[in-house]
Amino acid sequence: MIRATNPFANYTLAIAAQYSETKHGIEEAEKLPARKIYRSLDAMLEECVFLGATRFGTNFIA
Repeated sequence: MIRATNPFANYTLAIAAQYSETKHGIEEAEKLPARKIYRSLDAMLEECVFLGATRFGTNFIA
């Protein structure tokens, strides 16, 4: 952190640094997790039978 001779500048710099850290934390929290990729239908069904309905529609029958 940069220290200035003016006490008001130190106060302003502290607020700016805290804002920057908060902004970075919010950006990290809003990142979506990586989407899981299934290479085959069998691999997907091994994890959950109901996953096929969300992926291929409600008429999907395993």
